[in-house]
This record gives sequence, C-alpha cells and structure tokens, in this order.
Amino acid sequence: MRQAADTAILLMMANEIGYFDPGERAREKQRSREADERALESGEKSRERLRRENGFFGFPRVKIHIDPKSLA
Repeated sequence: MRQAADTAILLMMANEIGYFDPGERAREKQRSREADERALESGEKSRERLRRENGFFGFPRVKIHIDPKSLA
C-alpha cells in the first residue's frame, strides 16, 4: 500500500517531460516521517506495524555480486 502511494507521489512530482523534483520528494518523505511519528505517539500504530509498512524501503541483508563481464 505504501509503495503504491510513493509511486503516485513520484508521478505527481514529474511533469510532462519527466522532471523529478528531489527537493519536493525530500519534503514528502519528511512529512511521511512526521505522520509516522504522530501515529506512533498517539497509539494509532505500533512500532511493529510501522516497521512492516515501511520495511519494503529498506535494503536487503544480502550481498549482490554483479559479474562485470555480463555488463559488457
């Protein structure tokens, strides 16, 4: 669900020629963090629920090897 919302935000921040505004994206991420903090403080969401909702955006705990020969 969060992924779909982020995708929609990215699309809204791009104009017809595909311009992406990193400053606006940073502000949106900050607003999202603040909303998460309010939800946590109010008891609306638990820390575990926020981890599940936001966990998609973390880096996997695996090593990825790319063979440089495959890029040639």
